[in-house]
Amino acid sequence: MKSFVNASLFAAMLALPAMAGENFGGIGVTIYAVNEGVLVSDVIPGSPAAEAGLESKDRIIAVDGVSIAGNDIDASKEVLRGTVGRPVELSVLREKETFTVTLRRANISVNDVDASKVEAWYGENQNSYSSDEIAEVASQNLSRNQKLLSVMQHGHVVKEEMKVSSSDLSVVSVETAEEEVAPQVKNRSVRAAGSLNAFDREQVAINLRAEGSTVVRIVNANGEVAARLLKEDAKAGSQSLAWDGKNAASGRYIVHIEQNGAASAVAAELR
Repeated sequence: MKSFVNASLFAAMLALPAMAGENFGGIGVTIYAVNEGVLVSDVIPGSPAAEAGLESKDRIIAVDGVSIAGNDIDASKEVLRGTVGRPVELSVLREKETFTVTLRRANISVNDVDASKVEAWYGENQNSYSSDEIAEVASQNLSRNQKLLSVMQHGHVVKEEMKVSSSDLSVVSVETAEEEVAPQVKNRSVRAAGSLNAFDREQVAINLRAEGSTVVRIVNANGEVAARLLKEDAKAGSQSLAWDGKNAASGRYIVHIEQNGAASAVAAELR
């Protein structure tokens, strides 16, 4: 049973394609099927899922408003993967609470690590390696516009404090040619920054959970930043930021709220 679960995890990794070395639009999680949808096993550091605050043991129960309960793992992978830069809305069950988070898929690559190169680099007297040591070797084979996010073994993230063998390793990287991937965010609540109360062509109304300087980014369906708004010394509670959206195209947007290292992302319709 354990070997079956491990195989399922690796097959589902990041909505992983059939062969390592391919690129695909993914969110950056390892998953396996459960009755409600899929269970998140690992969240890849620095990925869209990590930026949005997804956590291990979260259950993704719907994608873009459509339930994935009862789907097999391939069907769930198909809807989680998609066009790079396009927003995707996830309904997430965490313990007994359900919430929605919106994020954009990144151009993710998964590549095998040559065990012989790792062993040759560090010499015959070393037989276990940290993620940083493995990344140092693996990064030599990445292109200049790829950013290494994580080292994996058997479908699981190799954490900083771990030492592992050189077998069955892979690395996850992201394309950074058009937009630098956001830095890794640790231990951040999905709703830590705040929520969206209203969104139209003249204002963005938000509710903040804390006080402090706040940045609101309005991102269109193509991943382009339509506006970046700053409110210095914002107070906790309801806030309104003016913006000029009279010439913005109608359609779906993602409103990012960032404050004091926390962030929220909410889908909104501009009419």
